[in-house]
Amino acid sequence: MIELKKKTKIKRLNLDKNRRLIFVSDIHGDLETFKSGLEKINFNENDYLFIIGDIYEKGDFLKNLDTLNYVIELSKKDNVYPMAGNCDEVFRFILPEDAADLTLYYLLKKKNSVLNDIAYHENIEVNENMDIKAFIKLVYDKYYYLFEFMDSLDDVIIINDEIVLVHGGIDDIDNIPEYALPILKYDRFYELSRTQKKLMIVGHYPTRNYRADVSCVNPIFDFRKRIISIDGGNHIVKGGQINFVTLDSLSSMKFSFSFVDHYPKYTMKDDVFYQEPTSYVSIIFGDNEIEILDVDLDFYYIRHLQTEQEMWVHKSFVYWDEKTRKYYCYDASNQFISVHNGDVVSVVKKGKPYSVIKRNGYIGLIETRYLKNEVDLHD
Repeated sequence: MIELKKKTKIKRLNLDKNRRLIFVSDIHGDLETFKSGLEKINFNENDYLFIIGDIYEKGDFLKNLDTLNYVIELSKKDNVYPMAGNCDEVFRFILPEDAADLTLYYLLKKKNSVLNDIAYHENIEVNENMDIKAFIKLVYDKYYYLFEFMDSLDDVIIINDEIVLVHGGIDDIDNIPEYALPILKYDRFYELSRTQKKLMIVGHYPTRNYRADVSCVNPIFDFRKRIISIDGGNHIVKGGQINFVTLDSLSSMKFSFSFVDHYPKYTMKDDVFYQEPTSYVSIIFGDNEIEILDVDLDFYYIRHLQTEQEMWVHKSFVYWDEKTRKYYCYDASNQFISVHNGDVVSVVKKGKPYSVIKRNGYIGLIETRYLKNEVDLHD
C-alpha cells in the first residue's frame, strides 16, 4: 500500500573506505546526458553511485519514462543507490483517485512529465475532456511497478556515519523530520542552514541561485559549513548541467567534480579577452520583471526592475505575461566570457550579435563571430 504522506526512509551504510564514491542529482529525465556523464567519469562496478533525487520530470518529452526505467535497471546493481527527490513524488501526490482534477491540471501544464510520456505510449490524447479517472486507473494497473520503485527509495542515506545524503536538506541531523517532503523540497538550504554536524551533500536547488556575483552552475564545496551543493540546474537554468561529484575514497576524503550538458559544442577561433564589468548583474531563474529599453538583432537591452541594472539578454529568455501585461526574464548575466583559441564551449543560445555560452561551468556572452564550428565530442 502506497502511503500518501510518505514517512522518511533512512538508510545507514557501512562502505569500503577505499572505493570511489560518485554523487549526482537532478537528472530531470535527461537520459542521454546522464549516460554520457557516467561514461565520462568511467563509472564501473568498483564504484559506488548515489543518485540524490529528481530522476525525472522537466526533461525532454518522452525521455522521463525512459530515464526512470533506466535507473530502475541500474539500481539492480548492488553498488547503485537511487534516492527520492521532490519531483519524483508525482505518482504519490498527483495520481490518487481523489485528486483527479489535480492530475488533469498537471498533465495539461507540465508537458514534459512522465505522465505525458505514459499517455503517449498508451495512445491517449491529453486534453481537458479526457477521461482522467480511466487514465489514473490505467497507470495504477499497468505501471504499478513505478509506484513500487518510487516508494522504495530512501530519503536519507548516511554513509559510514560521516556523510549525509538528502535531496533538499536537513536542518538538524539528530532530528530528522518524520515525513519526507520538507527535506526533499527545501529551497535555499545552503543559504539558510547552519553549519552541519556531518558533511551533507544535497541537490534540489541550482547552485546558480546562490551566486549573486557571477553566473556559475558548478558544485559548491563549503567544508567550513560542511555542505556540498551539487544541483547544476539541468533543464532548469539556461546553461544548466548535470554535475558528477567524485570522492576518491572515504579514506582520502578528496573531492573533485565533472559535468556534462546537452548543448551543442563549438570551438573558438581566436583568443578573446573581455574587460570585466564594473558590476555583475546575475538574474536567477524566476519571474523577473523587466523593462525593454532597446533591441539589437536577437537581443534586448533590458532594465532589471528589482536592481535597476541594465544588460543585454537574448530574446528567447524574455516573455510577455498577458495577465499582468508585463515583460519578464527567466535568467541572464552581463558577464562576457574570455576564451582561448581552440577552447571548446557549450553554446546555450546562438544569436546575433552575441551568443550565450558556457565555459567550465561559467555562463555569459561572447560575440558570435568568434565561434568557429560545431564539434562532436564523441568523434
